[in-house]
This record gives sequence, structure tokens and C-alpha cells, in this order.
Amino acid sequence: MGAVLVTKRGAELYVDDRYTIRAKRQSPLLVKSIKKLSTSPGLRPPSPGLGRGWGRGRIGIEDKISLKEFSRLKKDFKSVKWEVTSNVIENLRAVKTPQEIKYIRKAQAILDKIFVTVKKMSLPGMTELALSQKMRDWAVRFGAGGMAFESIVAFGPNAAAPHHLSSMQKIKRGNFLLLDFGVLVDGYHSDFTRTFFIGTPTRRQETVYNTVLEAQQRGIEKATAGNPAVLIDEAARGHIKRAGFGKYFTHNTGHGVGLEIHELPNFSATSEDILRPNMVVTVEPGIYIENWGGVRIEDMVLVKNLGNEVLPKPPKDFKSMIIK
Repeated sequence: MGAVLVTKRGAELYVDDRYTIRAKRQSPLLVKSIKKLSTSPGLRPPSPGLGRGWGRGRIGIEDKISLKEFSRLKKDFKSVKWEVTSNVIENLRAVKTPQEIKYIRKAQAILDKIFVTVKKMSLPGMTELALSQKMRDWAVRFGAGGMAFESIVAFGPNAAAPHHLSSMQKIKRGNFLLLDFGVLVDGYHSDFTRTFFIGTPTRRQETVYNTVLEAQQRGIEKATAGNPAVLIDEAARGHIKRAGFGKYFTHNTGHGVGLEIHELPNFSATSEDILRPNMVVTVEPGIYIENWGGVRIEDMVLVKNLGNEVLPKPPKDFKSMIIK
């Protein structure tokens, strides 16, 4: 467990004793044992005459805390009036510093290397799980601290499940191979999806892929500072609907990424977020047809004062994604 206590005097980081050394190395804040939180000067009453009761007044607390942790705090600080807050920290984290952007750029460079390596392989006959394990090995070899999440390797009908768990299914010819993966660099996440085609595609398969690609490009065009996040979702989802595949796009169009894999802003039909410069977001529309297959294309995008920057470098036109 860890907690940051922010007062008018400054901020202090309180952690479990098992993480003290690591916290001191990674945090610029003064690091103390979580056991000392209840005796922190920042939680003392303003007047010595108030006696031994700690923590008077109002204290803001994030709504991400567990019920168990909140119950313990209320027990330890009986005189406190707790003010539950929502997305205060998340809104600060949504805009990245130059150093944070540097970490995410490094992560994307590693993802690009993994993508190129996979594309050069002979994939038919390999299982989804075996490819996922190879991607994990390459990530570490290329300089990542590990995977940002369990990689999704989904062949054929399995690609119709957006969060498919890699299995012993063998990769064959004649269908899509969807890869959704990310790596960690200095604690920062990354997210990237490409959909290959193994063999010679049919006209319908090409149509589905190009519909998703066009939808993504329209979404990316709207990912500029000042735009409501809902516009990105509308641009991508609207194109897929007009192409006749609306019911097969079953998730949000994207999200922010950073210290967590899913951060603000959210690209959904109900989002109230506004894009700001130096946000790093994903744009990832998809079409998923049960018992047939699925296509998703995802890029991390850096929002700038004017326009944006798509971080992945490899091409994603359909011809470039075909593996014979």
C-alpha cells in the first residue's frame, strides 16, 4: 500500500516498508513508512491545544481507493471529514511531461521492432501462445522492462473476440492474425495493434480491413488539442456504421496511456473529456464478426498544439499487412 499526502507545506510519499528503497530511488518526494502516516505533521490539528487527536478538518481522497482501505482510514482518523474526489490526479496525469513522452517514444520504438520481426517470420504452424511468448522475449531483448499487459495473439475466428486469450490454436493461411501488445519502459505503458493477413485475402476480407483503416485515419484526424474526445469516437464509429458494419464495432475508440494502460481521456460516445497538448492517446477502431474473424488497428498518438503525431513508424496499408 502507498499514499501521497499533499498539504500546503508540500507532499510526502508513504509506502509499505517492503518498497521503501525502491520508492527512494524512483520518487523525488520525501519517502516515509506507511506506519507513520497517522503521525504525519500534515495531519496534525492546527492548534496544539486540540490534544492528541490527529487529522482534523477536510481531506480529499481519490475514489479509486478500495472500500477496505477507506474503512481503515476512517477508523484511524475519526475527526476527519473525507471529501471523495474523482479524476483529480487522472486529469493531471493525462498531460505528459517531456520525460514521460520520451519513455513512451522508446516503448513505441521497441513495439516497431517487434512488429518488423514478426512480419519476417514464417507464421503458419506456430501457435498463438508460442508467438506471444516470442514477443515477450523480443521485448526484453530490445530494451523493455516487460510487457504492459498480456499480449493478444488471435488467429481467424479468435480475432472476433477483442480480448481473446492466446491459446494453442495454430496459425494457418486464409485468415486474419490480430496482434495487440505493449511494453513497459521505466514504468510507462504502451499499446499497439496490427492485423496481418496470412495468405491471399478475399474481397470481403480486404473490404473489412480497409474500412477499419479508414475509420482509424478519420479518428486520428480529429485527435487535436481543443477537440472533445467524443469527436474521435464519432469520426471512427460513423465511418464503420456507414460501411454497414456498425454492430460489429463493440468497444470505445481509444483511451489515454501512461503509468496505466488505460488513462484519461476516453474516446466514447458519452465522453466529456477535452483533448489537451501532450496527451498520449490510442485510436483503435475494430470490426469483429463472430465465427469469421476480426480486424483492429491501433496507434498511439501524441496530441500537439497544432495537429498530432502518430508514433508508430511501420506502414499499415492492407498490402503491407499481407504475409504470403
